[in-house]
Amino acid sequence: MCRNRLQEKRVRRFALTVGITQAFFLYVLSNSQAQNLTDVLERGFTLSFPTFQVDTGSLASNLAPAFSDAVSQAVTRQFPLASVAPAYVYRYNAALSVFERVTSVPGPLFSERALTVGQGQLNFGVGYSYISFDDIDGTALDSVANTALIPDPSVEEAAPFLFRQPGGGLAVVRGGLAPFVLSRLRTRIELQSHVVVPTVRYGIRDSWDVSFSIPVVNTSLRVREESVPVAVVDPDENVGYLYRAPRFGGLEDPGREDGLRRIAPGLPGVKVKALSFIRAQYKTRKLSKAAGSATGIGDISLRGKYQFWKLDAGGAALGLNLQLPTGEEKDFLGTGDTRLGSFVYFSQVFQERFEPHLNLGIDFNANDVDRSSFRYAVRASMLIWRQLGFTLDIFGLCDFARPVPPGTNESLSGVQGIVLDKAAKKCTDGQPCRVTSDQAPVFVFPETFKRSNIIDLSFAFRYMLGDAGSLFFAGIVPLNNDGFRADFIPSAGIEYTF
Repeated sequence: MCRNRLQEKRVRRFALTVGITQAFFLYVLSNSQAQNLTDVLERGFTLSFPTFQVDTGSLASNLAPAFSDAVSQAVTRQFPLASVAPAYVYRYNAALSVFERVTSVPGPLFSERALTVGQGQLNFGVGYSYISFDDIDGTALDSVANTALIPDPSVEEAAPFLFRQPGGGLAVVRGGLAPFVLSRLRTRIELQSHVVVPTVRYGIRDSWDVSFSIPVVNTSLRVREESVPVAVVDPDENVGYLYRAPRFGGLEDPGREDGLRRIAPGLPGVKVKALSFIRAQYKTRKLSKAAGSATGIGDISLRGKYQFWKLDAGGAALGLNLQLPTGEEKDFLGTGDTRLGSFVYFSQVFQERFEPHLNLGIDFNANDVDRSSFRYAVRASMLIWRQLGFTLDIFGLCDFARPVPPGTNESLSGVQGIVLDKAAKKCTDGQPCRVTSDQAPVFVFPETFKRSNIIDLSFAFRYMLGDAGSLFFAGIVPLNNDGFRADFIPSAGIEYTF
């Protein structure tokens, strides 16, 4: 009888919690102002040269969805970081008609232990993570540069053009002629996400509990494309080109005028490979920029766990995780894919102070099985004081295939890049650079999206709130460079069992 009353109270509390959660999300959605971040990305990748007539719009249109897909996957993978697991598990003592705490060691934060929360137990938690993406496959996102250089007519018309006079010495020409400059395309991307994840967990039986998480995500994006002059033709070459040429290859007369030779790439007379270059001192020019932000619900996760092997304060359990494509993919809030994860969890408490964990599983992509991944986690939780716990984790995933198809990032049509024999900063009057290739590809975004093998390290401190809840602070750092990564991800949250 006493247990039935307790169960009725749990059900009422569960219904109240669900109602509050639904009201919260209705409020968030009604007050959010989302923009299409894929369009922002496309606008940021679209180049604008004064005399550089090349269609980058179609290339940006092809690249933006692939980039969006890769970014949204990276953001979505961070959701479990803010999903809080209960600190304690409970079992009903029929003799005393009360629920008793099974262990004194606080449970893991970002993974699962074999023990379930306990029959009739209702746990509610809210976690927060801040993700500032810093790198893609080891390359800084705020300075992604092409290796190939382009002949750049975007240098200011008034920039001084130096040439060697027949009698010796340098002369300066301003106006219609511009220096023959090689520039590097550089992409600057700033991408941040704030992730808040309420999680509700309920124990159906002592060996079976279920939970659901509904993340709210705010993502902001800023993209800039720049032209960085790195090398200019050696004044000894006496070479320049008309600044207001209608297009590369549009000049017809490669002859001399006032002692200067007028050339443009593609014209006969002077071959680029025959020229030598020195370091350029011109200013960086912005070619395009775009910015925007979006807020909304991410991909909802439903989880179930069943403990099939029971030991004293440990054992093994099976888990199923269903991730629904509720997040808007074009705003980097979700992947657009339905994912089903199958996991096995092992854990055991020793001396009531130390608990190791092992999680293994496969995360299946129902839309594209080839884009599934293997996930794993090795963790240890310990009680370092009567109300303070510490957790150290190594966890990761290994993709079965690339996040986006190969060949998505095409080179700029009609533009041939130039490669020098050494770094431009080493090109001097005494030792100028030479051209090794004038047929190198140039990309809007030069990075490729390779198959990821992501490994992270996390640490967390957990402070107990009596016998039913906890506060936590955690940090996550990458152990390798694969994928879209943040140098440090802070997380914090609170959870309580009613």
